[in-house]
Amino acid sequence: MAEYKDYYNILGVGKNASDAEIKKAFKTQARKCHPDMHPESEKAKWTEKFKDLNEAYTVLSDKQKRTIYDQVGKEGYQNYAKGGGASGARGARSSAYGGGNPYQQYQQYGGFGNSGASYNFSSSGGNFNGADFSDFFQSIFGGMGGMGGFSGFGQNFGRSAAAGAQSGDVEAELALNLEDAHRGGNMQLTLPNGRNVTVKLPAGVSEGKKIKLKGMGNPTQRGNGDLYLIIKIRPHAQFRLEGEDLHVPVTIMPWTAALGGVIYVPTLDGPLQVKVPAATHNGKKLKVSGKGLSSKGSLFITLNIDVPRSLTKEQKDLFSKLAAIS
Repeated sequence: MAEYKDYYNILGVGKNASDAEIKKAFKTQARKCHPDMHPESEKAKWTEKFKDLNEAYTVLSDKQKRTIYDQVGKEGYQNYAKGGGASGARGARSSAYGGGNPYQQYQQYGGFGNSGASYNFSSSGGNFNGADFSDFFQSIFGGMGGMGGFSGFGQNFGRSAAAGAQSGDVEAELALNLEDAHRGGNMQLTLPNGRNVTVKLPAGVSEGKKIKLKGMGNPTQRGNGDLYLIIKIRPHAQFRLEGEDLHVPVTIMPWTAALGGVIYVPTLDGPLQVKVPAATHNGKKLKVSGKGLSSKGSLFITLNIDVPRSLTKEQKDLFSKLAAIS
């Protein structure tokens, strides 16, 4: 069995942390752990830490997943693991969960339930097949919507679709990583009634956009209603999203700010060369059109001037000369 993961400890928050505290902790930790912030020789280590961080946020930022995770806790999961998981339930030690899967009761979601109900989907934290999630995550949430595409069907989150019970329409929130929303593409989705569907996401799909799946809602006397997927985009470690635009801070050295030069800045399509004009002041913003969430959006770069942590004797002498003539 997979080893228990303490998601609260990974994020550095208490078990009573609010949604706002969890979001803030994730953004703070993500900046520190992002692989691009570390030398190439350490990227593998920080990539694993970043995956753990993303997984912890995926669970604790989702009301239903967090409830399920808290409901059983570490002891319940360890008792389950001692029995070798579901296959070893009969030989497990006696416990409050009888050695069986302690999460099983929360993973039974058959059908859509009442007409007009809302549901919650979430993407797999980096791609559409769940490969970036640990065995521990999948042992808890693997039965909730199927790990073939999406994990985590919840029930009755938010209000029903506008058409309501008469039409059988259903709304569901679809949470995506920023990169997935930017790229778009096809994904496999398992509905709570067990039906598998392919959903095509347009590249650059924006927050709040609705994707209609005709006939995938609740049954009525006139036939099935429709399922509306409402796009939600998760916070990102590097970029801040505003509509179609992205904002990213980039650090430059004092001489680059003074003399100008070419720097590399991150984009959702990879590093991009950008020219810094001479006499750039701290906090100056540069705009790159077409490099936002979609081709209609822009990338806004905020330049932050940094001072080297240590200077050679020659560098100190040069700065001293500059100070003398300024």
